[in-house]
Amino acid sequence: MLCAVLAMAAVAAPALALLGAGAYGSLWPLTMLVTALAVGGSASAGPAPSADSGATGGLASLFGGGGGMSPSTSGAVQAVPLTVTLVGAAVLWVAFSWRLRAGRQRRFTAGELAVRAAGAAVAAPVAFLAVAGLARGTATLPEGALSGMAGPGGGSAAGGPGDLLGGGGGGGGLAELFGGGGTAAPSALTYQVSAGAAGVGAVLWVAVALGAGCLISRRARLPLGGALDALRSGWGRSLSAVVRTLLALAAVPLVVLVFVGAAAGGRAGDAAGAALLFAPNAVAVLLTLGVGTEWTAAVHPVRGEGGNPLAALIGGMGGTGGGDARQTDRTEQLRSLSAGGWPLWLAALAVTGLVLLCCAYRAARATDPAHRVPPHSCRGPLAAHLGMAERFGVVTAVTLATAARLAGASGRFGVALFGSELGGMRAELGASVLRTVVLGLLAGAAAGFAGSLAATARRPPEPR
Repeated sequence: MLCAVLAMAAVAAPALALLGAGAYGSLWPLTMLVTALAVGGSASAGPAPSADSGATGGLASLFGGGGGMSPSTSGAVQAVPLTVTLVGAAVLWVAFSWRLRAGRQRRFTAGELAVRAAGAAVAAPVAFLAVAGLARGTATLPEGALSGMAGPGGGSAAGGPGDLLGGGGGGGGLAELFGGGGTAAPSALTYQVSAGAAGVGAVLWVAVALGAGCLISRRARLPLGGALDALRSGWGRSLSAVVRTLLALAAVPLVVLVFVGAAAGGRAGDAAGAALLFAPNAVAVLLTLGVGTEWTAAVHPVRGEGGNPLAALIGGMGGTGGGDARQTDRTEQLRSLSAGGWPLWLAALAVTGLVLLCCAYRAARATDPAHRVPPHSCRGPLAAHLGMAERFGVVTAVTLATAARLAGASGRFGVALFGSELGGMRAELGASVLRTVVLGLLAGAAAGFAGSLAATARRPPEPR
């Protein structure tokens, strides 16, 4: 487990360095934060202890030069950097299966294998609880971060966190109220990770990594037993073909982007850092778009509490106006014309179709004909092809639905005063997992049937 955590940190740290995160906070706790996010943890942020000392005039001077009178900012984010997740899972499986490889010592019994798996499941939450404990620190907001978050209408007419804090360029808002001259917004936030979410996510991560490893491994000598051995023989080749192909599909462009970006620096370096964290997320979005899943990117203004007198006061001074009705949600379908249109969807369809056909062909070639029959009673010349279609369809549906669930992200940023929320923004990227399951099942079944036919046509005739 320690090797897996160190490998995940070794990926997160250079990615953050390429993104220039060191200019806004210490890299060590930020690295631990990204590592915790990789197993499903969620991060939250609040005002730094020194953030309340920025206001020196206005009403704040009546209470001792600040004294908690300044506005406080808070936020939360939930996103899974899949590169970090997959690297940790690969290292975990290699360390777990090292002594199970063929030609190494004796063959383990099923009981010993279960004990090793239970040990990993116990060590995972302990390790990630420690990671969550280290993922605490203070980060400085980038200059202009709040002023760039104005509402849809721009300026103070539509409102947004930037206008609420007086950062929209025209003064007013809380900056004017507290005499801060446009600098009343706290420039630093303290962040932390939910230890409970990280611990539960770590257990699920270990279970998926070890379960998938047992099904797709070719070199480990695994004493699974009758039913599990049959499961591995019938379904393992399909899962192996899909997982290995998707890993290669994410790794090849990732390596190229990272080397080019690290050498070029600047914007290219930022792109390389983002790719080092989220390249598999982009692959998951592309492939699920190809089977017909609708991805939605949305930004929603968070309106202040109803009847808030502070919001009304700030609105009269040039702020948001207490949740102006002109604040509208912005929702974008990634397949829509403004986000790429039909060319994007057709490209995703072509890539997904080619990938699934190649995976199905490989799976059919590697699967023993005796294990290609349908799980239910079926006879006839197409029985083996139907069995391959069913198995590959189920594997494709589960894999793509899991990828769609993990590739989604959400974040929230809010501004409050005296414990009363005045406004903020909420952003999310997501897709329907149920829709992905249905479409993935259909696309996978079609690819499995075609791949099985192609594999049978290429297989040499059996000697009489």
